[in-house]
Amino acid sequence: MSIGSRHDVPSTSCVRRAALEQQPYIARDLGAAEGRDLWFVTVSIGGGALAQDVVRDALERLSVERAFVVSIRFDRNRAQVRYWDECGDAAEATTQALSLWGNDEVFAELPGWRVSGLEVVDLATAQQQWHQDDQPRVFALGEIVPFDD
Repeated sequence: MSIGSRHDVPSTSCVRRAALEQQPYIARDLGAAEGRDLWFVTVSIGGGALAQDVVRDALERLSVERAFVVSIRFDRNRAQVRYWDECGDAAEATTQALSLWGNDEVFAELPGWRVSGLEVVDLATAQQQWHQDDQPRVFALGEIVPFDD
């Protein structure tokens, strides 16, 4: 089975599906019958402190493997990964996030780091949050920046 059609990977989000198909993400009309909404997911991961350049290199490799990442902020002992996901509800987005970021192969590059926090919000809530001064801005898709930037 090839990864050429969207039916080949039905359990993934459209953003993840576009990454798997190695195509740019373009919003697709999936029809109201599918009942899927867009969710903004923030996963916090952390563990023992590592050299800053080791963390950045590992996160760069991670962002290549997870091509749908919107942004990553990091320091020596933690990182915050943000991305969009399309799911039926927040519970499904949460389950997908934990299965995606909670597996050992993801954290092999960041020894001992695990999920320490998770936020899943709908599109309207995400847009409200972006208008608050204390929310981190995304200046370029796929950006990887230290927390202090």
